[in-house]
Amino acid sequence: MIKKVAIVLRPAPPQPAEELANAVCSWLSTQGVTVWRGIVPDSGAFDKILPEVELVFAFGGDGTILHAAKLAAAHGVPIVGIDFGRLGFLAELNPTEALSKISAFIHREYWLEERAMLHAELVRNGEVVSEFLALNDIVIGRSFLSGVIDVRLHINEEHVTTYIGDGVIVSTSTGSTAYNLAVGGPVIAPTMKAIAVSAIAPHLSHLSHLLMPETAKISFYVGTRKGAAVTIDGQPDFAIEDKDVVNVVAGPYVAYFARVQPQSYFYTTLATRLRRGV
Repeated sequence: MIKKVAIVLRPAPPQPAEELANAVCSWLSTQGVTVWRGIVPDSGAFDKILPEVELVFAFGGDGTILHAAKLAAAHGVPIVGIDFGRLGFLAELNPTEALSKISAFIHREYWLEERAMLHAELVRNGEVVSEFLALNDIVIGRSFLSGVIDVRLHINEEHVTTYIGDGVIVSTSTGSTAYNLAVGGPVIAPTMKAIAVSAIAPHLSHLSHLLMPETAKISFYVGTRKGAAVTIDGQPDFAIEDKDVVNVVAGPYVAYFARVQPQSYFYTTLATRLRRGV
């Protein structure tokens, strides 16, 4: 039986999420489970507590679950998402069933789903100036309303194509149902460790989407006169200068999602989301 868990919410969560988190905390206390409670993102308290906990419950939308899962991945701690968002691709439980199913997780009656991650580095004048980890996607895009950027795509040091347009998205299986899907990219089954590259509004391109194995070493050479930016998992942009290079490879960690749904759950969720148009 699990003895210590973390419960996280986003800052200023909606009242129903707060109330359910309170109820779950109370029930866990009656079972002798120690609970650490906090928010994500925060100043680092959640990351510090992770080596001490065995499971994380994240109450929120995909953004909150994503942020918590990225931090938990570095410590190998599984996460359970309780859905208080709009899409809910990452969530395991909906609010109405959470209290009745928490017991299964505390008694380790779940299976683990592994989600691949990405590691990126921003290279300027031959030097690495920033490094990033992504669970969802890495987006290289223009940071202005008019004009385009040029992005030369190299795979395993071979030049493949040059995109002229709004930018490119490189995504994991997790991110394949996000921005990648919105631009017509492929949906990747959750446990596949493939990497997808999708161009954003490319001009005169016949190679808008590519799917590669996790062993691929991908480089993007950026050309911009007005400015560009890189966004990691939808977080604030980092500025890119002309002739910067963004290198992307498979990440050093995987994120673990604890699940009690059937292992075919993803296809049911996908079909439901597509039917209702969100």
